[in-house]
Amino acid sequence: MNPLTIDEIKQVAAKINKRTYDYEAPFLQKVDQILDQSEGKHVETVLNEAFTGLLAQVDREIEEMESELGVRPSCALGCDHCCYFPIIVTRLEVKLMLKVIKGWPAERRQRMAAQIDGYLTTYQAELAELVELDFRENPAFKERYKQKNLPCIMLDQETRTCMAYEIRPIPCRTYLNYASPHVCQESHVPAEPLSYEFLYPFYVGGMAEVLAEILEVVEDSALGFSYPQDAAEVHYLPLLLQEEWRGGAVIAGE
Repeated sequence: MNPLTIDEIKQVAAKINKRTYDYEAPFLQKVDQILDQSEGKHVETVLNEAFTGLLAQVDREIEEMESELGVRPSCALGCDHCCYFPIIVTRLEVKLMLKVIKGWPAERRQRMAAQIDGYLTTYQAELAELVELDFRENPAFKERYKQKNLPCIMLDQETRTCMAYEIRPIPCRTYLNYASPHVCQESHVPAEPLSYEFLYPFYVGGMAEVLAEILEVVEDSALGFSYPQDAAEVHYLPLLLQEEWRGGAVIAGE
């Protein structure tokens, strides 16, 4: 499929905006499926299944729209331009990511630990500067961040691939380019990529439903987070991960 022009991408966006579709329904159906299958499972398992399942639901919704509109992204394995963008997440999302990583096989978990340890050492000065880049008050924060050439903490810079692809945050999932890949090389913040971040509230709503059920039987502190406080605190991914990392103890095997 040929790359789209920016005018064609605007037409795709207009069609998505006019789409009559209940975006909430499939996320709530996913929640019902997870809760219906939760009997006999540890609450940590249910929580991880909800987190990964609802993230995957975002992918399915995007794929359905792409199929309906006859478009395919030009993003490909090894294309890492967007991996240098600011990724803003909640503290709760970071804690949930770390919970999933803790459940990975030992070898993969160790590779991730080495990746994060190395990153926090290599980019210590840049992370200290990042604290001053206010994404709420500075309208040019995306371009300023991109100018720092600071890679994502989950990016393997040798293979140019994400080391936590299945649990990558919503901004990573919802930013897709249908134009030529060259547009990402030619601008810090290209105009062509399309954002599906309007799906974020439905993912959040689904997680809230699951958490409401879980917190009826167990205290949030027993799961290692404070709710809803951690869901309301947002910052750059590497800064929150740096605060939660604790030298890798947080993902150490049992």
